[in-house]
Amino acid sequence: MEALSILIPVFNWDCSQLMKDLHFQGLELGIPYEIIIADDCSTDKVVLEKNRECAGGLENCRFLALEHNLGRAAIRNFLADQSKYDKLLFMDCDAAVKDALFVRKYVDAADKAQVVCGGAIHSDEIPQKGVELRWVYEKNADRKRSAEFRSRNPYARFTPFSFLIDRDVFMQIRFDESYSGYGYEDVQFGRELEKRNVSILHIDNQLIHLGLEKSEVYLEKTRQAVLNAFAHKDEVGDSSRLLTHYNRVVKLRMRWLFRGLWKLFGKQMEKNLLGSTPSLRIFSLYKLCYICILK
Repeated sequence: MEALSILIPVFNWDCSQLMKDLHFQGLELGIPYEIIIADDCSTDKVVLEKNRECAGGLENCRFLALEHNLGRAAIRNFLADQSKYDKLLFMDCDAAVKDALFVRKYVDAADKAQVVCGGAIHSDEIPQKGVELRWVYEKNADRKRSAEFRSRNPYARFTPFSFLIDRDVFMQIRFDESYSGYGYEDVQFGRELEKRNVSILHIDNQLIHLGLEKSEVYLEKTRQAVLNAFAHKDEVGDSSRLLTHYNRVVKLRMRWLFRGLWKLFGKQMEKNLLGSTPSLRIFSLYKLCYICILK
């Protein structure tokens, strides 16, 4: 690798410590590097200014504040457009570095594949009351986030939370900006990588995911993700377990059953999911019922 661009979209999140950690690790690389932070029109001005001030005090770090919110897909495309080096390291802002060699491990793996995915991990203890649904979901998913497991189905296990990619490859694919709100733009990106036979490598180089939303917020984001899956079902296809189940229900002409379950038990399911001990089985049923009521 000759040079590295580290790209971080941010919205209402204090990522000053992440910037400092990445800056320190960048100095140890021995190659040119840049860190670009793009604030996607944050409404929390205190956090925005803290991030701006932190970036301004770090060498090779740029802070770009947007006047209009672009969204999850477009903000990453914007960051790539602003970058100048041949390798792009994308990561989400609500993360913490747990390894002093985090960036170095990506650099060492850079020549082994066109895309390298490091993965994510979550705290063993619930960070705060009220985020039980997201925490339970993520901790269950952590069991399948080792590099060995992700490598069994490498394109379907792609995640934008932390990944390295050749700049020219990214510019050919880019994130599909027709995905609005939350969810499934990453699935579509993984499918495009597979269609183009882009080489992908999964390694154990996890970032710690800190940004767990309140259960009410996460449930709303989940409904948005289901809407995205439904709207792009032809593109996403069998890369989504939800769509696989939905297509089976449609084939069996049983949408009426899940519509009925939604009408009878939707509120009860939400009560469980917003409580202190949410059930992942109910969460899966909730999403399937919800997609079945969409037209």
